[in-house]
Amino acid sequence: MNLYVATKNPFKFAVPALMMGLSLPLYSAAQSAEKKQDEADDKSIEHVQVISRKYEGLTNITEDTEKLVTMPGAGGDPLRAIFALPGVIPAGGSMSEPAVRGSSPKDNRFEVDFMPTGYIFHDFGNSIFSKYIVQDFRLYTAAFNPSFTNATGAVFDVSLRSPKFQPIETTVDLTMFRAGLFFEGQVTENSAFYFSARKSTLPLFFDTGEELEDDDGELTGITINDPPDDHDYQGKWYWQLGKHNSLTLSFTGAEDVFAAGISDYSDWALKSPEFVGDVIYDRKFNGQHLVWDNELKNSHLKVGVGVLHNDTRIDYGKVEDDGFFQDDVSDQYIAKARWRYKRSKAQSVVLDAGVNHINNQLSFYGFLYNCTEIDPDCELKKGEKVSVEYELNYNQYYLGANHIWDLSEDWQSEIGVHYQGNTYLDDHFVLPRMQLHYFMGQDKTISVKYGQYARMQDKAILVPGIGNPSLKSQQADHYAVSFSQSIDTDWEWSIEPYYKSMENLPLALDGSHLDSALLYSDDVSGQAYGVDLLVNKNLSNNWYGWASLSYSKSERTNDLSGEKIDYFADTPLVFNLVFNYQISDLWQGGANFTLRSGQVYTPIVGVQQNPDFEDNFQPIYSEPFSERFSPSHRLDIRFERKTNFWGLDGLLILEVVNAYGYKSPTSIDLDYKNIVSTDELLLEEQEEGLDIMPSVGFSLTF
Repeated sequence: MNLYVATKNPFKFAVPALMMGLSLPLYSAAQSAEKKQDEADDKSIEHVQVISRKYEGLTNITEDTEKLVTMPGAGGDPLRAIFALPGVIPAGGSMSEPAVRGSSPKDNRFEVDFMPTGYIFHDFGNSIFSKYIVQDFRLYTAAFNPSFTNATGAVFDVSLRSPKFQPIETTVDLTMFRAGLFFEGQVTENSAFYFSARKSTLPLFFDTGEELEDDDGELTGITINDPPDDHDYQGKWYWQLGKHNSLTLSFTGAEDVFAAGISDYSDWALKSPEFVGDVIYDRKFNGQHLVWDNELKNSHLKVGVGVLHNDTRIDYGKVEDDGFFQDDVSDQYIAKARWRYKRSKAQSVVLDAGVNHINNQLSFYGFLYNCTEIDPDCELKKGEKVSVEYELNYNQYYLGANHIWDLSEDWQSEIGVHYQGNTYLDDHFVLPRMQLHYFMGQDKTISVKYGQYARMQDKAILVPGIGNPSLKSQQADHYAVSFSQSIDTDWEWSIEPYYKSMENLPLALDGSHLDSALLYSDDVSGQAYGVDLLVNKNLSNNWYGWASLSYSKSERTNDLSGEKIDYFADTPLVFNLVFNYQISDLWQGGANFTLRSGQVYTPIVGVQQNPDFEDNFQPIYSEPFSERFSPSHRLDIRFERKTNFWGLDGLLILEVVNAYGYKSPTSIDLDYKNIVSTDELLLEEQEEGLDIMPSVGFSLTF
């Protein structure tokens, strides 16, 4: 969300903090599992084999994705269910983007139907996709193959299903927080389409001009000028061009907006008076893609071209015509191809190539807060007021090759290489990636995986005037060893230890550094390691479910000072338990319990005057991220009932989020409204969590 001041600009958290402060029952969780890909080892997470799939199979949701759609607490959104999977946590609160196995959320890559996308999560955490169109979802948590570029964390690979050749149907959805329409059907003998459009109902919960209250009923100094709102749409038109060829035109878009007034007695203004005034936030994107598929007996060629437009604008401290702003507008022109060729029964080759041309216009006017993820508080790193207008024009390109070889009935190897570069930094990388799988019969697999990865620094810290354009690209090495076993047809379990090393992460420079005029350097390294355990029960005897347990550690090191700290999203222990039971032909219900280690925070040990405002105060911090809050936990419950209204098929959904109303502490700051001198240390702990929140949803198809 932050555009130009790295990762921890104080205003970066303005949007989610304001939204969470609205005290609405908004919640987040998301998505799904790595696809089982090999017939000989269809219980293994990442055993890869190239297999042609018929069109009909792509029109239906997979069984694993269906489980995520019905997971309690996900609100019917399979991507939100991702936080119930091992190794995935919300970075900095339940409505944050996912951090996977100790990497930053910014290290992830998102692809939808083979093509890059804008963003896949709204600011309240739910994804931009209707539950009716997500066909499959693969999460590659570490050591992924050479097909993916410019990512050092994880890859979220979303497949939207193809339209069905059927009479045109309409489905209406209405839940407490979202309303939607879905159309689908056959157009001609060889073509079909669908279109989904959804809109948030949050504006119904607010009155324009309303001043928000805190949990104690006290006014917060935040006035709603334009209630938080979002909408999204997706469409797909599919042509079957003979037996072996098809053409798919896809379009998608989303927008998140809100506006509020910040009074001088709000906590934000008392800490940073420059925020007094109006704040206006508008984030949106739209994309159009055309993909050609050619499927033959032993090969599959996929070629895609597309355009992606992103636009994020934040105005703050706005009083009449004066104020600060950040504006980021970009256009991407994308071309990519993938060829899968089965050379023989034992050997397959996957070749990838792609190029993106990016035109990016950035504008910034305001105080420069240069800081990164290892800084506990950006307000203490306030710089000069700057004004920057800058245009970036550059290309990103890559080549990937992967050779998959069944060495014997028991052994399979994947040896690959990925080449990527960009014209902005003139970087070039040759990155080996490999996997070795040992199949112990039909039910057990041991896999060893390794890969090297790189990505450009965030453009926010590469722009001259507000960043350092000479920073090197970030790099990471991934190591993982996994064991998986299937027990009969119902049960399966897996365990995977992993290790990641990271280098060339950004460091914010201040007056203590000789080269502070550069603003940033690439002198931070990191490491993350842990083990993920997953036990899964497939649908049988009317029930299914899974349990996952993750242990992890994520650290960052300032290579200039040698200081080592816990990463701000470090969460050593995470336990998830999901259960669903088919009560009858009409009813099904289930529960989802989550337990996590408490979030790390930086202790406040004193109070100091704000150097720019003598009547305001700022905290004095101890060691960064050296303390941890108490563990957080939550129970969600969900029931579904198939219904029939006026002869039309319907579905009634009853859900209870945070069934016992637990609220977990997530941050601590000064009690700015009550502090009157530097001699008193008054602290206020912020909690995140929902009161017991029942909700009702309904859908009708006609």
